Amino acid sequence: MKIAVLQFPGTNCEFETLVAVKAVGMDGELFRWNRPAGELSGFDGFVIPGGFSYQDRIRAGVIASKEPVMSALKEEACNGKPILGICNGFQILVETGLLPGKSKGYEKESDKSDKVGCIGSSSTKASLHVDMALAQNVMVSQGKIVRRGYYCDWVNLRHESPSKRCSGSFAIERGALLKIPIAHGEGNLVTTTPGLIKKLNDDGQVVFRYCDKNGRIINEFPFNVNGSTESIAAICNEQGNVLGMMPHPERAFFAWQLPAFDPRKQRTDEPGPGRRVFESMKRYIEVNA
Repeated sequence: MKIAVLQFPGTNCEFETLVAVKAVGMDGELFRWNRPAGELSGFDGFVIPGGFSYQDRIRAGVIASKEPVMSALKEEACNGKPILGICNGFQILVETGLLPGKSKGYEKESDKSDKVGCIGSSSTKASLHVDMALAQNVMVSQGKIVRRGYYCDWVNLRHESPSKRCSGSFAIERGALLKIPIAHGEGNLVTTTPGLIKKLNDDGQVVFRYCDKNGRIINEFPFNVNGSTESIAAICNEQGNVLGMMPHPERAFFAWQLPAFDPRKQRTDEPGPGRRVFESMKRYIEVNA
């Protein structure tokens, strides 16, 4: 089970992400952006870790999305291989058009392209249309903007999609609560495409939402940490093999990484909640191989 952890200039979470991949029993390696893109076909899954690719110039993820390696990654997504984009990785997937997973401008040419809903495959002509953005954080409380920009903290997540709906939460039960850290300045998920959020909800593509410690969705700061529409923290594509999430599961992979106030921190032999995301990816590959 071979996993490529993609590295762009400015990526800064690749090594701890690689540790997480290997710790659940998958064989991972770093894959630099300037390697021959065709070599991606030799991997079973992919992770785009967090950081600030190309210093987030223009806007987060947009320059990395234009690299040839991302065109190859679209092909691998169309083949059903799982992709996990974390923080900046989520931003890159959105800018590439792999999330939310289907672009306007399609012309169906085969049953396969209709079923998979992929972008840029050899069987599909597509004019890329980015349906959403991860905009600057805008924290709102009681109707007032209390903060903007970069924010780092531990957040509570509620798993929203049905079990086995998405590769990155394949082994997580619906309604499960996870405590995972965030660290970003542009995680405010927004769209101007009419009906898109409703469609994501109806199709089970909203995977995680920010919530309080009891799982209640409270759509204002500090529970909704970035102003994201409907407190959305993670989405998947239509097929379910591509997941983008703003929180960092690799930073909560081991119990000793948890904050000081969490009693699990003292149980150094226990896994942290973030491990479940990587275990899900592994299980998805096992089932769908």
